[in-house]
Amino acid sequence: MQVQETEEVACPKCGETSTVPIPDADVELKISPYVAAFGDHTKVDCSDGHTFWVYYC
Repeated sequence: MQVQETEEVACPKCGETSTVPIPDADVELKISPYVAAFGDHTKVDCSDGHTFWVYYC
């Protein structure tokens, strides 16, 4: 069984942390309150109901 890497990120609106899967331990994460038209990303909903996107660079 393959273990998937995860990392904690903070919501840009309230600071609540969420855990997101990452494709590789060497990837850099960029947090955005807006979705872009391109790029590998994941959508995150924090516990306070805010939505933000994490991009893998």
